[in-house]
Amino acid sequence: MGEKALKKLQVWKYQRRRLRLLIFLLRFPRLVYVFTRLLRFVIPGRETRSNSARRHSFSMIGGGLVRPADLKAMRYVYLDYLEYMDDLLYAEKGTWPVVWSEFNLSNEILRVLDVVMYVPESMAIMGHNMGTHTTVKIIEAAEREGLPTEFCSAGKAAIGAYLTHQAPKPDLLISSSHPCDSVVSSYQTLEYLTKAPLFSVDTPYWDDDDSVDYYADNLLELIGFLEDNTGLKVNWDDLAQVCDNINRTNALLQEYTEMARAVPSPCNLTCLLLGWQHSIAAHGTENGLQFARMICENAKARLAKGKGFIKKQKIRVIWWDIPIGFHFLEPWLNRRFGAVTVADFMGRVNTNMIDLSSRETMIRDLARSHLNIAMARQLRGPAEFFTEELKRILEEYSGDCMIFTRHQGCKGGWAMGKLIRDVCQKSDLPVLFLSTDSFDPRFASEQEIKREITEFFQNNGLA
Repeated sequence: MGEKALKKLQVWKYQRRRLRLLIFLLRFPRLVYVFTRLLRFVIPGRETRSNSARRHSFSMIGGGLVRPADLKAMRYVYLDYLEYMDDLLYAEKGTWPVVWSEFNLSNEILRVLDVVMYVPESMAIMGHNMGTHTTVKIIEAAEREGLPTEFCSAGKAAIGAYLTHQAPKPDLLISSSHPCDSVVSSYQTLEYLTKAPLFSVDTPYWDDDDSVDYYADNLLELIGFLEDNTGLKVNWDDLAQVCDNINRTNALLQEYTEMARAVPSPCNLTCLLLGWQHSIAAHGTENGLQFARMICENAKARLAKGKGFIKKQKIRVIWWDIPIGFHFLEPWLNRRFGAVTVADFMGRVNTNMIDLSSRETMIRDLARSHLNIAMARQLRGPAEFFTEELKRILEEYSGDCMIFTRHQGCKGGWAMGKLIRDVCQKSDLPVLFLSTDSFDPRFASEQEIKREITEFFQNNGLA
């Protein structure tokens, strides 16, 4: 017999229950720290059907290595997650329009309209909290309808979530022309399936002033599209407040990423990726600002004492391309090898300040900010956007090695393999090219990936 079909919005209802419990427990961060430290002796090294959800959730909160001060900070992000999920689950009451917005966009404008915002690709991550098999089931639903296996699994999860009734029905769709063809075509598919009007923000190829002006005009057109189709109006004072919070949050997170250059690194990838995920769902909130302030202060305190995030740091890893999403590997790397990721592709913050003096300057700098978020800044133009940033990272972060995920849905990454290898060879840095799918373990399992990394460290005298 086949598996039971998922009930309507089951993934989000399940995750909300677990999140409420976690938020309550994080009122007592020291207790959670002790509990997770003990739990690492109980969580098995291999995934089974019965332990998949627990292992995924355990790794996502740091695998027992995140200390109480940072656990306390993480609670602020989870409060915004809970509000995001509550909005999704009450969306069908029809009080507010539902707008689906791509995960490579920054959604400040939606936050100052009375709409429910849903990020379709978030299912690729959230489904694993019910177990790896849940996300695979959702991806398979899209494949049965004709999506090719080599298509980005985040896009397949977005489409599969709609087909399996794990997403609220949209009134509007927003997409962009970056970072890849998979994203563009997945939203064309969603437009066809949902019959909702689609606005695609046209991303410029270059990075000059004309390109920023062009993208700013696109954002103004987006505002017109939203106002015309919802009957709502953007509150520009509220948008200025959101942008002010974004400025302060990004300044702190950028300082955090810069501190990772220290040896030993006082920073942790768990916190950085949590900040990136938060920026997708709730950029510019007071909770997000408080989270950034706290993790930055905690890292500064460790830096002042010459301490790293973990006690014995032996290998400094530069992790380029998106991380493994079906099982977060950083706690395993920390514990097994004393390896820490000091620079990564997604969590690292490198954005501009937004000038709040007028609507025109705010929109223009929002446009520049959108073009500088992760994936947008590296993957929308010539290969040099990717390789030049990589060169700077290799020069500044004192890495011992680089791991390139080579997510099977990211065809650009595969095409640039020789360019990336050349950059690493010039710096005498050993590089591992994994062949993975970030969200679908059928392509390469957790154990296979761990074996490749282990052999890479051993073969290069790092472990």
